[in-house]
Amino acid sequence: MKRIRLGPGLIPCLLLSMLLTACGDNMTGAPVTTQPAPNSTSPILGSTTTQVPSGGPVACVDWVRFETPQDQYNNASLVLIGKSVGRAGETTIYGHEATTHLVEVEQVLKGDPGGGNLRISSMPPTCTGGVSYPEGDPLDPNQRAIIFATRQGGEWFTVTPAQGVLPFQQGAELPFR
Repeated sequence: MKRIRLGPGLIPCLLLSMLLTACGDNMTGAPVTTQPAPNSTSPILGSTTTQVPSGGPVACVDWVRFETPQDQYNNASLVLIGKSVGRAGETTIYGHEATTHLVEVEQVLKGDPGGGNLRISSMPPTCTGGVSYPEGDPLDPNQRAIIFATRQGGEWFTVTPAQGVLPFQQGAELPFR
């Protein structure tokens, strides 16, 4: 049996990588928001995490992939038909900037967001080298869509970066029950 010795700098690097990584919830697909506090001491080997230059820990989220629109519907807290009528600012989640949109709600299919227009942020993909939406913000187009959302820290976000918005034409049948 061959033994491998790890250098003193490798173990803290591995721990830091593990501590700054989060995964989506296996059941709901909702992002997990647990992150180490800045400059906190880890109970594992007494390692220390520090803030990254952007101002806080950045997480690489492993997003769930829904097989069908029915799965998207089943796992969202809020499902509605509507369209973005403009940007309403930005917020931060997992150390990444997310664009917040003012959404004109046509019909609520699941959940209770209250009355009137709604503020929903497009969940940004992570591990993209600092680019929030490398393939474009799914809520940008001024088009009618089915929006699958979940609440994070009191704000509405699309459930995942890739499967939170589904274009929906007038007269089309819903792709779920």
